[in-house]
Amino acid sequence: MLLIVNPAAAGGRLGKQWPRVRSLLESVGLKVPQAFTRAPGHATELAAEAVAKGTEAVVAVGGDGTICEVVEGLHQAGGGVLGILPLGTGNDTARTLGIPRKLKAAIATLHQPQLREVDLMRVGSRVVVNAVGMGMLGAINVKAAGLKKVRGLTAYLLAAVHTLFRYRPPTVELESEGFRYRGAMTILAIHNGPTTGGGFRLAPGAVPDDGQLEACLVEGVGIAGRFPRLLAALRGSLHRWPKSHFLRFQRLRLSCQQPLDVHLDGNPFRCDPPGIEVSVLPRALSVLAPR
Repeated sequence: MLLIVNPAAAGGRLGKQWPRVRSLLESVGLKVPQAFTRAPGHATELAAEAVAKGTEAVVAVGGDGTICEVVEGLHQAGGGVLGILPLGTGNDTARTLGIPRKLKAAIATLHQPQLREVDLMRVGSRVVVNAVGMGMLGAINVKAAGLKKVRGLTAYLLAAVHTLFRYRPPTVELESEGFRYRGAMTILAIHNGPTTGGGFRLAPGAVPDDGQLEACLVEGVGIAGRFPRLLAALRGSLHRWPKSHFLRFQRLRLSCQQPLDVHLDGNPFRCDPPGIEVSVLPRALSVLAPR
């Protein structure tokens, strides 16, 4: 087993709290090697190298973005089992996969786990565990990452307010099983689990091991219509609003004529013209889950 630790997780709090976390791990007999990430993408390299050297389980210690990077490394290496200590800001991936969000309970899961197989999303050449956000969601993520004086949830909320006023919906084309759309796109949330952003329920019915993905598409909406839809996203009812579409699919194609900001479990990504395909990879990830 290898622990891949992101000291920048939770606005940098994890780095400061790591000695206490390590003590808790050692108190239950989990004295295992640790590797610390130094930059975005480093967790992917560390995970792939660990599997290539024969490590069976790689534990992502951090938030959703760290988990996504580790899973990318496991996928590239063609093996390995994912463990999670959810010590980020939102921890939506842990919620999706049934990992306890309380530290002691999560540590107990690593000590006496049960193996669970779950789906992944393929987004172009990348894989994602929980959620993909396009349109305004991607723009908010980029803005939050650029805020230097604040981090974590505060940065996300400030970026959301800024983006709500300035965002201009691009024209896109979407096609999946039984659905076609051409027009302006305010939001496209594609999910393997129900929540993102620490509890925004954009796909409340999504299940991570059913071989299907869920999505909510919001057409072009003016500034006045964006605030109530943000509240609806928290309540899990956004897909019921006018100009919203609920999709359940295995494969979806998005076509665009301009670059689109995207987030992959919070990690920044860009969709360039002519577009991108999203599909499900059934039971492609093994996870250390609670008994």
